[in-house]
Amino acid sequence: MADLAPLKYGKVVGRFLANIADGPDIDDLPEFPPLTGTVTFTADAPKVLVAGAQPAPATYVQLPNHYVCELDEFGYLTWRGKRGIRLVAPNADTNPSQWTWRVSFALQFEGETVALEPFSFTVPEYVEGPDPANPDTGATGLVDLTLVSPVPASSGNAVVRGERGAGLQIDGQAATYAGLPTTPKDGAQYVVKADGLLYVYRATAGGWTPNGQGIVIRGPAGATDWAGVTGKPATFPPVIGSTSTTAVAGDDSRLTDARTPTSHTHISAHLSDASTVGRSLLTATDATAGRTTLGAVSSTDPRLSDQRTPTAAGQVYDIPFKSHTGSRAVGTGNVMPEGLRIERAISVSSITFRGETAGTGNLVVELRKTNGSGNNAVAGTSTTIAAAAHNTDTVITAGGPWTFAAGDRLTVNITTADSPAGKGLQVSLKGVTV
Repeated sequence: MADLAPLKYGKVVGRFLANIADGPDIDDLPEFPPLTGTVTFTADAPKVLVAGAQPAPATYVQLPNHYVCELDEFGYLTWRGKRGIRLVAPNADTNPSQWTWRVSFALQFEGETVALEPFSFTVPEYVEGPDPANPDTGATGLVDLTLVSPVPASSGNAVVRGERGAGLQIDGQAATYAGLPTTPKDGAQYVVKADGLLYVYRATAGGWTPNGQGIVIRGPAGATDWAGVTGKPATFPPVIGSTSTTAVAGDDSRLTDARTPTSHTHISAHLSDASTVGRSLLTATDATAGRTTLGAVSSTDPRLSDQRTPTAAGQVYDIPFKSHTGSRAVGTGNVMPEGLRIERAISVSSITFRGETAGTGNLVVELRKTNGSGNNAVAGTSTTIAAAAHNTDTVITAGGPWTFAAGDRLTVNITTADSPAGKGLQVSLKGVTV
């Protein structure tokens, strides 16, 4: 299937090995044979909306319940015989613009289950490296499960390394681990004050992160001495004075001086946010010059009170009318099958067709004229509308202008209906009197 723009995709790789004692070989080092089994990826977001999807309109992407990958004979994560798996990556064109994927494991070694806790991680956009034969070398956004997996607590606490984010969301705090909420929302994040660690609630993983295995909240290192602080004043505390390099005291009388402001002037060129027209209006010497700048007429201009009879020709005569309701079908429509009567001679320069909803396949429509002598197609008005444009404006001007006489009756005729058919059809005529 073709790619759905503007969705982006990440790539996840990994290898899973067992650690056993040294086997019957010439060295005395431990062995690392491959594990067997499956690795499952589940999106933490149940759906994604793609407003700018091509082709339009906006697209609703139902993320799969899960992807199940297998380990090959060397322990590498594989999908359909290839190492690694591609997953939908959040980006600015998706709603939500950020979510995580959750990985869980069903692994064995020689028939025994290998217990690995599931965890969530961020999937960025994957961009291949310069070598087509080895695209992962030099690639950006490649996710190695070894690097994003939480480290089990030993002499320290688990630290998760992921993509740099815009901030950290914490839903609340609890004094102790036992004080964490018993029925929080899935994905809730709480800090336990007793150990200072962040705990996450996952219903699919059995509840809260185990006690003592929370995440260390760690930000970037900052300056710890005066020399490392940026944006500080040249001297501290500031020197109080009246020069450009000194500060004003809070009780300085100048801060509350209610004197009348000193007279001063500005020229129009000093107005940095004024337009050229605005400056010209400010400097206009009289009302006539101001009207010239604005392109306006005087209140005494005789054209403002000209009561002459409008000319018969050239008057706007635009006509919209509905021709079909319900499912579209071949024929002249079910709204005005007798046709729309034209009351005065007009010239039409453009014709616009639009349906309520899109159907499948091409829709062929045309104008027809009835004057009591049959239902005749208006030359040059037949047009084919593709499925993607059924419920958008389809404007035709080629073949025009089209002239109609007073008393003509117009209908919209579907010569080939889309199948399955969408609903509704209307036409708009842009014309003037002749």
